[in-house]
Amino acid sequence: MKLNKIELMLSLLLLISLAAGAPDEAYGRVSKVVDGDTFDISLQDYNNSQVSEDVIRVRLADIDTPEVRGPNACEAGRNASTYTRAWLLSTYVFLDLDDKTGKDPYGRWWLWSI
Repeated sequence: MKLNKIELMLSLLLLISLAAGAPDEAYGRVSKVVDGDTFDISLQDYNNSQVSEDVIRVRLADIDTPEVRGPNACEAGRNASTYTRAWLLSTYVFLDLDDKTGKDPYGRWWLWSI
């Protein structure tokens, strides 16, 4: 009996922590994969006052994949892009946008988690 109470309390604490940490700043569908670390999202809903567009370009924070275009383009960049496309394209995602720095110098939102 005592073990069941402990299991119930641990489960409840886990659920509360997951709900508190759930990114809910924006929600939408990945509509385009630009490369391995950058993609467009067609927003369905957002709670971030800095967002004013219906489609935003996001860049995964702390991820830097090889280039797909330009003089530094390489096969590894194409592989990263293919992987990201297979993983995310047309998927609905919840976003945790970077509120401190917002966008990078290229106008892409920094994305901390999906």
